[in-house]
Amino acid sequence: MSGSVWIASYVLLWVAVIVLGLTVIALLRQIGVLHTRIAPMGVHFAGEGPDRDEPAPDAAVYDYTSSELTMVAFTSPTCELCATLAPQLERMSRGYRELTLRTVSSETHQPTFSAFKVRSTPYLVLVDQENLVRSRGVANTVDQVEEMLAEVLAQRTGNAGDLT
Repeated sequence: MSGSVWIASYVLLWVAVIVLGLTVIALLRQIGVLHTRIAPMGVHFAGEGPDRDEPAPDAAVYDYTSSELTMVAFTSPTCELCATLAPQLERMSRGYRELTLRTVSSETHQPTFSAFKVRSTPYLVLVDQENLVRSRGVANTVDQVEEMLAEVLAQRTGNAGDLT
């Protein structure tokens, strides 16, 4: 009798392991679906930074008229995301002729952080030639930055309805 109880418990244990394994696979699939839905979302507005469609601070420090758009990237030396994103932003600025990149470090430019009302990094602000803030927010990936840039460029060319 004790041998059959042991076999039954062993079988039940394996059934439970298989059911749990299938549950984990189903949950991982759902996470992938959610990630696909939110991936191209663009930057996240964190309740900080300059107001959109308002004049950008520190116009005397940065020449916003040198290109169609100026991207001000706020970074911190202790920010790992900033270190990963910085070379990608450099490549992006070389790839878009209408974009100029300005990097602001919290270590050396704290007054600029205060003027732009930025408290977290990596934080990006897009300013046009008229010195107006067109977009801003926290960006964790280059995909989010590209989405932000595409939105602003589409609005400037009048194709805002073409974005899907």
